[in-house]
Amino acid sequence: MTVALDTPLSHEIKSVTSVAHSRAEESQFIDDLIAGRLDKVAYRNLLEQTYLFYSALECSSQALRTSPLFAELYDARLLRLPSIAKDLTALHGSARWKGGLQMLPATARYVQRLNEIGALQDPIALIAHHYVRYLGDLSGGQVIGRMMQRHYNVGSDAVNFYNFEEIEKPKPYKDSYRAKLDALVLSDEERSYLLDEAVAGFYFNSAIFKELAEV
Repeated sequence: MTVALDTPLSHEIKSVTSVAHSRAEESQFIDDLIAGRLDKVAYRNLLEQTYLFYSALECSSQALRTSPLFAELYDARLLRLPSIAKDLTALHGSARWKGGLQMLPATARYVQRLNEIGALQDPIALIAHHYVRYLGDLSGGQVIGRMMQRHYNVGSDAVNFYNFEEIEKPKPYKDSYRAKLDALVLSDEERSYLLDEAVAGFYFNSAIFKELAEV
């Protein structure tokens, strides 16, 4: 794919990841879940895997939060782990679920990469995964939450993950996030690396959805 050299990074990342993004978004598992063809257990399974990889993502984010590059994008208001934990407690009926989580192989690969990014203090790769997850959650999360309530009789106490209570207006927030992306000073090599990592982020998620369909 050819992109003009003066293309803003936020536009380029959207363009370069479009195929991988569509593949994740249109996966059979996600399509069936949103259409109401699965059940509450499938939703719980998704949240369990999400909790596991968000644990790694947010651990690495904490480790790099003062990095000159990543500091501009780090925002504690985005953190999802406490919200996912509340949802899983509601879905399981108790807080004892943590000891019984089973990590899928695809989730393990994603977690390994996210942990590696933190251990290597790699802000460029972290920015890519940060973008893939949080902007996606801000963009489509509230719709998914409503679908879970509509199709599976899930209570409001089990869709906290999709509600960014401290971000009043997602659209202006996303615009600001993209502007910060565009303001990053990166070499051509660093920019290419970030784009490749963003594509990988979507494929990690697609692999998890594929395995969830087989659970």
